[in-house]
Amino acid sequence: MTTATKGRRLSKSWLKMGLATVCLLYLAACTLATSSPTSRALTSSVALPSPRSLRYPPLQFNIPKAERRQLKNGLIVYLLPDHEIPIVDVTALIRTGSVYEPPDQIGVAQLTAEVMRTGGTSSMSAEKLDEELEFHSIHINTTIDRESGSASLSVLTKDLDKGLELFFDVLRNPAFSQEKVNLAKDKKIESIRRKNDSPQDIAFREFRKILYRGDPRGREATIAGIQKLTRQDMVNFHQRYFHPDNIIMGISGDFQPEEIIKKLEKLTAGWSPLQAPVPPPPVPSWKTVKSINYISRKLPQSIIVTGGFSVPQNHPDYFAFLILDHLLGGDGFNSYLTEEIRSSRGLAYSVGSFYNGYINYGVSGAYCFTNSSSTILAISLIYQILDKVKRGQISPDKLKWAKESILNQFIFSFNSSETVVEQLISLEYYGLPKDYLDRFQENIRRVSLEDVQRVARQYLQPENNILLVLGNDEQFEQPLNQFGFVNIIDIEHY
Repeated sequence: MTTATKGRRLSKSWLKMGLATVCLLYLAACTLATSSPTSRALTSSVALPSPRSLRYPPLQFNIPKAERRQLKNGLIVYLLPDHEIPIVDVTALIRTGSVYEPPDQIGVAQLTAEVMRTGGTSSMSAEKLDEELEFHSIHINTTIDRESGSASLSVLTKDLDKGLELFFDVLRNPAFSQEKVNLAKDKKIESIRRKNDSPQDIAFREFRKILYRGDPRGREATIAGIQKLTRQDMVNFHQRYFHPDNIIMGISGDFQPEEIIKKLEKLTAGWSPLQAPVPPPPVPSWKTVKSINYISRKLPQSIIVTGGFSVPQNHPDYFAFLILDHLLGGDGFNSYLTEEIRSSRGLAYSVGSFYNGYINYGVSGAYCFTNSSSTILAISLIYQILDKVKRGQISPDKLKWAKESILNQFIFSFNSSETVVEQLISLEYYGLPKDYLDRFQENIRRVSLEDVQRVARQYLQPENNILLVLGNDEQFEQPLNQFGFVNIIDIEHY
């Protein structure tokens, strides 16, 4: 999503929040105006209960329903009209990704997406396309990530026809201007040269490469590889994946469903379907190969990352593990890692856990940014906390907090019709059940303390995880090899 699109989404959210705030302030002013000085004085002298003691009934939330349509050419469309603001948002997921790149063309997916947008179309030069978008205040963006591609359009209702015309022209007929191809390659090469500027980026990038060793998710573009890529490579990649029956689209905002379906049928007429279905991406092994890894950097602090493969999103234990991650360090100062390592010990300015459940595999772990002289202690504490949780030392109050936090975050993730359709098309893209969102709250609430303790025993295996430390071992309080044989990772310099 582009900065401009984010800005527009924020503007819509702030407009709604602003109206609500004005109403609340008005009511508060009326209350103060009607209360006497005596009553206010009496109220101020009464001890008020702590906010932590307040209790509320569970939030009830029903997800807005979108209409699913499928055109004759196979294009799937979710429609959710919302006439509050005169804007229409379109989001599309394309079944593609860098996992599908040929081994000798690493980086072609990202460049294809970039030049689709910047390189003009068969009917319009890059410069003319930019002028049209700017004149009508239309925002179009195309990206390709590891396991999916996406395209987005945000347009005022009065310019909807023009916006859709330009959007589908970019999707169907990118020109891949050689000038823009060269520019995109130069930008990518410069980003590779600068990829070691951030120690945090280095640590998590190398952790990912170790985890996905032998898997396309662990591949990384090189300067030599980018230099070899051609315009034709991008044309071929686009032609392989950008077809109507390989796209799921969501449309939200100020539109009439029947009218927009007619527009889509006209704009996609003659767009040929796939010659062969896109196969599912390869699934990495669940087995994590234990290793201790060290990257030397003359810094006053260390970056610690440990973890491995974990529970997939489409696994029965997903919801219990999601809560477990929340308890460990996935959110806030109430988590075990944050309480012990940061709040109680003061050893880290940032510490926590991470968990991403994907389809048929997941990745989880913990991280800590600490002073060089406390590196070994911080690692030991992470292991101790994971072991305590694994042995069942989870309190009912902590479990209640974690579940309520997750439920609140879930509810507030639907702050616009656009986010609703984005989640719906994501469900279909990844093959999750149609009622996944409707049952999410129920699935979180039904997780018991025994469920969390069971998944902790089954899946928390710090002794078998990958451990990566970036820092200055000359300042470590003890040798890193007390955790096992240490692999030294040499980072390429540019």
